[in-house]
Order: sequence, then structure tokens, then C-alpha cells
Amino acid sequence: MSPTLDVGGALSYGFDRLTTRGGAILIGAYVLFQVVTQVSFQSLFAELFAGVLPAERLAQTYPLALDLPIGVSGGSTVLLLIAGSVLAVVTMRAIHDDIDRMPTADHTRRLVRTVVVMIVVSIVTFVAILIGTVFLVLPGIFLAVSLVFAQPAVVLEDAGVVEALERSWSLTAGNRIRLFALGVVIAVVAGIAGGAFSLLGIVSPTVGTLLSSIVSAIMSLFGLAVLVGAYRQLAAENGTRVPPSR
Repeated sequence: MSPTLDVGGALSYGFDRLTTRGGAILIGAYVLFQVVTQVSFQSLFAELFAGVLPAERLAQTYPLALDLPIGVSGGSTVLLLIAGSVLAVVTMRAIHDDIDRMPTADHTRRLVRTVVVMIVVSIVTFVAILIGTVFLVLPGIFLAVSLVFAQPAVVLEDAGVVEALERSWSLTAGNRIRLFALGVVIAVVAGIAGGAFSLLGIVSPTVGTLLSSIVSAIMSLFGLAVLVGAYRQLAAENGTRVPPSR
């Protein structure tokens, strides 16, 4: 019989982890990363659409854009995408174990290999969900829930691509409705919080974008912490020992 996910326990785990000293550091890191990423992305797209949209429209749409050559903004965007994967790996491991001691050697173990495998898993998962969504929405949702633990399996258990997909499918069995509900709760809270602050963009696009970025960063981190909590819970109940920090 499959273990049953405690949705409240997963939410509490995420909240408890982020209200620690290490959690505060991660929140700061995610907020900074999100703002820098927004600046890079907006600078790139502002340059791409410079000859298409009026200057006033560009300023309103991309208020954080800097006047950078497209090569610089494009290159920095690619580097930030890679840096985001590295940050996610360290974050998941820290949230799972020794968050107040990060970064430990365990948080950064086999980092290059883990990031590469995680990116491959992300691409495979995205394509599978996309195909499922194109044919019918429900298969896409089913696959999204069934493969939600693929990345944590790579990061926390050093699983390979196929092993991570199989691991996620196994852990989500019997809990897909609960996991879907958990995702909906986080998405609704994030949407309400982000929408409330984005309204400030009517008064000041720059302030609205900055506040929305901050909320997005915090909710993204919280969602990741809850995901790790749910994974840890089901992996333990499934009888599997996730490697602890060394």
C-alpha cells in the first residue's frame, strides 16, 4: 500500500525551513537572483523589440531594462539560467539537511554532474508534459504531477535520468490528487500575492516589477521547500533512505 502524503505537514515543513537563519539567507539569495534575472531578461527583450515597439511602450513593459548590447544581455541571461540550476541544487539539499550550515560539502557534491542531469530531466519532463497537454489537458496535468519528484530524485538521491523519472512515478503513486491540490494551493497564494503587488505597476512600473519579483522569488523558494518536504515524507514512508548531509 502506498504511503499517504500529509499535505499540511509538507506545507509546515516548507514554512519551518524558511523561518530559520539559513532560510533567511536563501530568501535573500533568491530575491537578489530574481531581480538580477529580471534586469537581464528585460534588457535582452528591450533590445530585441527596440525597433518594433515605441520607446514609451518599451519603458513601461521593461522598466528594469538597462542599455546593454544584446550580446551582453543575451550572454548574461544564459549564464543566469545555468546559475539558477546550481542555486536550485544547493537549495534543495540545504532545505533537506543542514540548512543552517550551508554550504556544506554535501550541498555541493557532484555539482556539475547533478546540474547536467537535472537539466536533461527538466527537458524530458517539459516535453512529456507538453505533448500530454497538446493532445488533452488532463494527460498533461497527470504527467506534471507524476514527474514532479524527478528533479528532487536527481538532487537528493544522485539518480540518473531514467531512474529519476521512475522514482518520481513510484513516489507519486496513490498521492497524485493530493500533490495536485498542494500545487494548486501554492499557485493560488502566489497568484494572489503577486497580483496584489503588480497592481502597483499602474502607479510605478519599476516599483511594481520589483515587488512582483520579490514575491515571485519568495513563493518560488517556498514551493521548492514544500516540494522537498513532500519528497522527504514520501521517500521515508516508502522505506528509502535519502542520503543525509555529511
